[in-house]
Amino acid sequence: MSKSRLLIFLFCQWSVAAHAAPPSAAPVMNSSPAVFSFSAILELFSALVAVLLVFLGLIWVLRRLQPGLGGGQRGALHIVASLPLGTRERLLLIQMGKQQLLLGVTPAGITLLHTLEAALPEAQVSPPVSFAGWLYKAMERRNPGRWNSANAKEQHSDSSSP
Repeated sequence: MSKSRLLIFLFCQWSVAAHAAPPSAAPVMNSSPAVFSFSAILELFSALVAVLLVFLGLIWVLRRLQPGLGGGQRGALHIVASLPLGTRERLLLIQMGKQQLLLGVTPAGITLLHTLEAALPEAQVSPPVSFAGWLYKAMERRNPGRWNSANAKEQHSDSSSP
């Protein structure tokens, strides 16, 4: 308790002494340029450009050091599929050579759920349906046979081709 009182006393004495110091006869004017002068703005802009160049250079170096972040390279280990189960939980299917691993990822950790000896067959992805085709199918479901199917199919095939 006495150490804290001593520190408070010394701080108070220092602050009183700092305020009680006699002011100098005339304040010294800085010879720095005005804040909004052309040279000050140019100096500020050049400093900003230098900081941005250093930042971009660091990003480039980090990407070169970590080849997995490049995106185009596909190593022996890559994610085949990902399925979100919640806000922070998901399933990952990882390809490792010819073997696939099913992993559960949670905030608490990563758990191996299953090891597949043979790779799962690639799922056939159907091409996206155009809006016109989707609208035609929706109208046919609502009122079957009402729409002229020959004209609609021709329009659908014309609109789906680029």
